Amino acid sequence: MAAGNFHDEAHYRSVMKETLDRIERAFENVDPDVAECNVQFGALSITLANGQRCILSSQPSVQQLWMAVAARGIAFHFDYDSKQGKWFDDRGQGTEPFAFLQKLLKESAGLEMGF
Repeated sequence: MAAGNFHDEAHYRSVMKETLDRIERAFENVDPDVAECNVQFGALSITLANGQRCILSSQPSVQQLWMAVAARGIAFHFDYDSKQGKWFDDRGQGTEPFAFLQKLLKESAGLEMGF
């Protein structure tokens, strides 16, 4: 999938906001001593009790969603598939950010998250 799978920049920003809001909402009832989620300046940061952080950020110039988990040496660039209404990694591995986050949070913090 190529970047730029949006009608225009406003569509990209709308989908990005919806994506980050969906993740942030999932943390509303999570104990902040277990995991904390903050959004500012177009980036969402999840900090776990063990100090591990996952950062998701909007990249308007390439119309992607980027995710990094430095403690694990993991980084993804996601392109949006408008036909499926989902983000997928640009390496073609089929990695989807919500599924990846669910697995990461289960393994790292014992959290069962629904996005």
